[in-house]
Amino acid sequence: EYQLKNPHSFKIISSYMPESFEVDAINTALIAVDKYTQLKDVALYIKQEYDRKYPGSGKATEGVYHCIVGKSFASAISHETRQFIQLKVDTYNILLWKSKDTPFHVAE
Repeated sequence: EYQLKNPHSFKIISSYMPESFEVDAINTALIAVDKYTQLKDVALYIKQEYDRKYPGSGKATEGVYHCIVGKSFASAISHETRQFIQLKVDTYNILLWKSKDTPFHVAE
């Protein structure tokens, strides 16, 4: 089990995940922020941990996890049911969600 080197604050901004997934997302994000200084590394760690802990079946119709980490950004995403969380760890905003990796077409 990883021991945090520094104290970190966190807050869930919005979540559509079961509570156990939320707790895991918080713990994974705290570890990532504690271990890495580059935001791309923080995002990659969180995404890879969630893909490892909650793997899909391998079917093309099943989604994968995505993660964005930053201090200021806007977003508009689609996610699978009960597979989205937005949280803040220290000064970083973190989005973690699962969605299909095959795009769908929307009629204009």
